[in-house]
Amino acid sequence: MLPYITIFGHEVATYGLIIFIGIFIGGIIAIQYFTKFHDVKKEDVFYAILYAVIGVGIGAKLLYILTNIPFLIENYNTIDLWDTLLQMFKGGFVFYGGLLGGILGVFIYAKQFKISFKSLLLILIPVVPLIHSIGRIGCLCAGCCYGMEYHGFGAITFHNSILAPNGVPLFPMQIVEFICNLLIFIALLVTYKRFLGTYKTLGLYLILYSIVRFVLEFFRGDLIRGIYFSLSTSQWISIVLFIVGIGIMIYEFKRKKLKYKKVD
Repeated sequence: MLPYITIFGHEVATYGLIIFIGIFIGGIIAIQYFTKFHDVKKEDVFYAILYAVIGVGIGAKLLYILTNIPFLIENYNTIDLWDTLLQMFKGGFVFYGGLLGGILGVFIYAKQFKISFKSLLLILIPVVPLIHSIGRIGCLCAGCCYGMEYHGFGAITFHNSILAPNGVPLFPMQIVEFICNLLIFIALLVTYKRFLGTYKTLGLYLILYSIVRFVLEFFRGDLIRGIYFSLSTSQWISIVLFIVGIGIMIYEFKRKKLKYKKVD
């Protein structure tokens, strides 16, 4: 759609710019709103976000490369291995790797400066789907994370993308995931005070997004994402994170009941 824009005479990748805008907006909301419910300094949240961003970059890139290992093995004799790896380092990320890397980054910051990891995590988790939602606009501009060929309502056709097939109507994957992530953000925002002091916000996020991602993977068109037993890498991770999310919710509800019994 619009892979590059010119700012002050310099060509800037739209995807990266929009990701930066998403992180900025999400960071502001986390620092100004969600810190009010936790005993954590705003500056600590800011620095934790920086650690998380580093973790996101490393995790998303690492999982992208791991996802493409079957492709590298299958085409080992027909490709320039080092050139292909270089191209992978230049572009391509997997969200789940970024999510896990970001959480690890926050954990490292919490341990390094002796701050409550739980509080930092619960401050930042609600804005993850918001940042992700904005990031999908960047995907739309770049043409990445595109949908399968589709001739129905809302179909998108790229004409100058270096990633998506041009001139072919595609399922509006980026727009659908933008809407889904925005709805998840609203759900976390609405339930935040009710779940305060527990990991339920994290559990709800994992459940909702894993369902969305598992279903939407069937409509993806970029097939080099790792396919194992007819399911993509992201679908297998979705299954694991869905189970983890359910486990968190069960644990928290049981803990609440046990707390009430002790009071009685």
